[in-house]
Amino acid sequence: MDPLAPRWLGPGGAGGRYKLSAADFVVSELPHGCVKGDGLPWYRVRRSGWDTPEVARALARAAGVESEDVGWAGLKDRDAVAEQRFTILGGRRLRELPRGLELIDSGTTREPLRPGALDGNRFTIVVRGGDLGIAAARLAKLARFPNRFGPQRTGNGLPELGREVLLGQAAALDPQRRRFALIAWQAACFNRILEVRGPKSLPGDLFEGGVATGPIFGTRMRWPRGLCLALEEGVLRETGITLDHLERVSKIIPGDRRPLTVPAIDARITPHPDGWVLEVTLGAGCYATSLLQELL
Repeated sequence: MDPLAPRWLGPGGAGGRYKLSAADFVVSELPHGCVKGDGLPWYRVRRSGWDTPEVARALARAAGVESEDVGWAGLKDRDAVAEQRFTILGGRRLRELPRGLELIDSGTTREPLRPGALDGNRFTIVVRGGDLGIAAARLAKLARFPNRFGPQRTGNGLPELGREVLLGQAAALDPQRRRFALIAWQAACFNRILEVRGPKSLPGDLFEGGVATGPIFGTRMRWPRGLCLALEEGVLRETGITLDHLERVSKIIPGDRRPLTVPAIDARITPHPDGWVLEVTLGAGCYATSLLQELL
């Protein structure tokens, strides 16, 4: 959670702390569905203390393949108990997983998993302390909440590193870190848009499914018009990045639009001996920490 990000519901949150242990933050991936059939093995894995690329590398070593041969649908936080699926192209069939990884289920599919190939995630989050009543009241007011990128995407100095990559000032990076840095820069720009404009609609907005969208900057991105265009151009100008810079990396980050707000699906708050528990389903690419930002 970003303590500097404005709450759209304003001050007076419930208070409390979360992620005091990995067991307090549980996320279970809701798969879009692998195409069943003979061919690639898939494994549903539970772990804590590992991020998704680390799991992929461990599975690759165990199967005797390159890490690029391991497919996954979405990044999961290291500081959580997380369940997600992986596919492995070629190599040995795994009968057991490396130490620290728990096999929940397995099967075969005809298609490897790709980023984004999931319906969403179900979160169960224990918040220690705070006021359950205030949290429940604030949740009831939120038909939708800001679709901010969480610190998992924008932390560790990655947005600034991405900016250096765009400006040609970064030292040599491996392709994966280069891509993560560029994506983090895009995410930080999107969050800045949310901070500047808030929940209001603007003249010239572009909509998807009736919801206003913000920029994931890139040369293939659709641009809005009017006041919305001026705002987005202003945020891009703040970063010192131009369309020429973006064109050089257009194959890595072509650009897109992202809904400014998203729904909290099947959300509920229940008592816990030390505070309260939030259970919620969010769409792919949405962050539970951004919902907690509005509640705490």
